[in-house]
Amino acid sequence: MSVLIALLHKKLDGVGMYRTVTLALLFLAATSIGLGTLGILDYGPLELSASLAFIVIIAVGVNILCSRLLKIAANHESAVITGLILFFLFLPPQSGEEWFWVGVATVVAILSKFVLTWRKQHVLNAAALGAVVVTWPYFTEASWWIATPVLFVPLALAGLVVVTKIRRWELVLSFIVVALGVFIFEEWRFGNTPVAATITFFVSWPALFLAFFMLTEPFTMPGTKQKQVVYGALVGFLSSTAIFTPYFAMTPELALVVGNLIMFPFTMRQKLFLTLQSKREIASQTWEFVFSKPADMVFRAGQYLEWMLPHQRADNRGPRRYFTIASAPEETVLRLALRVETKQGSTYKKTLMQMQPGEQIIASQRAGDFTLPAQTDTKLAFVAGGIGVTPFSSHLAHMQQTNRWHDTVLYYCNNTAADIAYLDTFSRYATGNLFRLVNVIGREKVADYEQGYLTEEIIKRHTPDYLERIWYLSGPPGMVNAYFTLLRTMQVPKKHIHRDFFPGLA
Repeated sequence: MSVLIALLHKKLDGVGMYRTVTLALLFLAATSIGLGTLGILDYGPLELSASLAFIVIIAVGVNILCSRLLKIAANHESAVITGLILFFLFLPPQSGEEWFWVGVATVVAILSKFVLTWRKQHVLNAAALGAVVVTWPYFTEASWWIATPVLFVPLALAGLVVVTKIRRWELVLSFIVVALGVFIFEEWRFGNTPVAATITFFVSWPALFLAFFMLTEPFTMPGTKQKQVVYGALVGFLSSTAIFTPYFAMTPELALVVGNLIMFPFTMRQKLFLTLQSKREIASQTWEFVFSKPADMVFRAGQYLEWMLPHQRADNRGPRRYFTIASAPEETVLRLALRVETKQGSTYKKTLMQMQPGEQIIASQRAGDFTLPAQTDTKLAFVAGGIGVTPFSSHLAHMQQTNRWHDTVLYYCNNTAADIAYLDTFSRYATGNLFRLVNVIGREKVADYEQGYLTEEIIKRHTPDYLERIWYLSGPPGMVNAYFTLLRTMQVPKKHIHRDFFPGLA
């Protein structure tokens, strides 16, 4: 099973997050139309196709119009995703009035991304808000027809692919556990058994679609796991409880909107337009880009941003990437470092390399839990693979800027000495007593460097107190997983090992 999961991660890492969601929703749409053709669904292929085309065309059209009128860059694939979600919320319209209200829901959803904003970032889940606006006055009804037994297996498969890609299991599981518990309780009150309630919850209730494709919307969720768990549990409770029934109908879409509003203070409601100041090569095929930093920009060392760079003919991974901030929060600039393949690089990185000082990139979605302990008496050990060193660059720069040093060892693993980034900076930090740098080189011999791969013998020799340390691992997934396994065989407690993640490789 672990091998299959590793292969799935490797495959998904070559596709952007938004593209993964789009393809998953298109798979569900195609499956639905196929089932309609076979007569298994109540609606035929022409009705489903007409509804799908109507909603997606309106969504993309409004998105293009708003972006041109306001003269701002917009992600049209995001509009496609919103349209696809709405397609599964509303049954194919059967009258002119139904067509009208479904169109209104779509227009409202897209407009909300441009109008209901805070610091140029939308506040509410667009699809949920569009559904709430037209269902709240009872103009029409969001049926969530995706929640049907014949679509359970395709929905589960598509949703699991999305959550595997973005690795938001804590968020999704907290939602499902709380929502299922409340749902079983409510059904028990009306005389249904827990087994029957559980089956209904998974195959005929909107919970899975809400969790997989709407709750995980990155702009409207908190940026750290702990708050994501709270967010998931909150929306799970609201979407299943009947305590509001005497006063109003708490629909799944309304539950999500309410959850967005309650968690508003805990999300990064800010879109940053960053101006490139300079760029330089800091190691073989590794470049650092230095951007201006807004005065009100705050983050914690080790966190990441989504960096959007619109460009023509974007490849499968699209115009967005998630990269860790390489600079310290105390610095007056934001540093971004990444490896750039000269021959087979992505369209995104090729466009980034063509940027000149004075040009801008768009950043948002500050998030991440790969941060330092509050107490400096906690001993640390960092293990970096290649450009996975960027969060440690931020951590160490933060320690240097604040003069709050942890006893820290950095094991920096590279293929060759030429691949080592920030070597001068790390060597300068290592002149003190609280930081040591151990370079591990895999494909050549270098004096005073460890050769090969990080081993138990190397770890015990340089950090005999390894069981007293908190370990941070960052780099390619295969490397991170291998060294996680190594540390576990050395009896390092699982809770003392932190692995870096941001939704991308993405």
